[in-house]
Amino acid sequence: MTDASELEIIENAPPLPNEKPRIVHGRVMQASSTERMIAACGGALVTSLLMTPLDVVKTRLQSQEISGIRHLDGTLDGLAKIVRYEGPAALFRGLSAGLVMSVPATVTYFVGYDYIRDHIQQSRFNDTMFHHYSPLWAGGVARTVAAAFVSPLELFRTRIQAAEGSEGFSAVWKGITQMVQQEGPATLWRGLLPTMLRDVPFSAVYWMGYEKVKHHLNTKHHDTLSNFQTAFLAGASSGMTAAVLTHPFDVIKTQRQVSCGHDARIGRLIQMIATTQGYRGFFRGVVPRVFKVAPSCAIMISSYEVGKRFFADRRHIAFSSAS
Repeated sequence: MTDASELEIIENAPPLPNEKPRIVHGRVMQASSTERMIAACGGALVTSLLMTPLDVVKTRLQSQEISGIRHLDGTLDGLAKIVRYEGPAALFRGLSAGLVMSVPATVTYFVGYDYIRDHIQQSRFNDTMFHHYSPLWAGGVARTVAAAFVSPLELFRTRIQAAEGSEGFSAVWKGITQMVQQEGPATLWRGLLPTMLRDVPFSAVYWMGYEKVKHHLNTKHHDTLSNFQTAFLAGASSGMTAAVLTHPFDVIKTQRQVSCGHDARIGRLIQMIATTQGYRGFFRGVVPRVFKVAPSCAIMISSYEVGKRFFADRRHIAFSSAS
């Protein structure tokens, strides 16, 4: 149940950008914070289940030079070789860690984004550049908090996905435990800097692009596209753009997390990639990442938007019946 104070906030809150409000007697019906969390969790579960295989292939492609694992010649070759030599279940390595990571991260990220963006748009910065670019600031800040929160789980997931053959949870856990004993707990946040360099601009570009594309689709095709279709198309296109632009940082992050010692320094990794692989090395794994990120963004944001709309519609019906 929603208490009175929360209900008052919901009733007086402005509708989300480009979202047709549900209004009863002058009250705007929107999903509560709890309902938004539920919608975000649902989207995170679906996305993790569908996209983990591509994430495994991407991680293997990016780390094979360091890990010495079986050489993969691309996305399809990676999928085929992993299934052939390790079995279909290997494509879902790190799923448990991914689910444990994605649920709190997604809730923090999406609900945090909504809160920060709405707060900016209701502030004294109305009709300023800060207001017009609120999705960019909100996306960057929300992602900074979420990435720092789940960085240790991201480290574990990356290592278990990079492991080949019989290496599984126990072997990776032992390796991480030894790393913590030798280098201290702070090593669990190894890869956080390149993760931030990847995720913060990704989120800023993604949310700014998403709101712009969504506004365009709602303006030009509001009679032909549903709320789900609009969110899906806007999420896929903006996610694809952001993934390509930030991919070099994803390569550096992966190699940083699977490396040890001095070779794990970011400057050293950049030099090694540039020397041994050239500029193409910074885009290794870009195909599976784009194939993963574009539908992931589309599925996640459309599930989230549909979930919020479901709760808003339910609240609309309840208030209409009561009145």
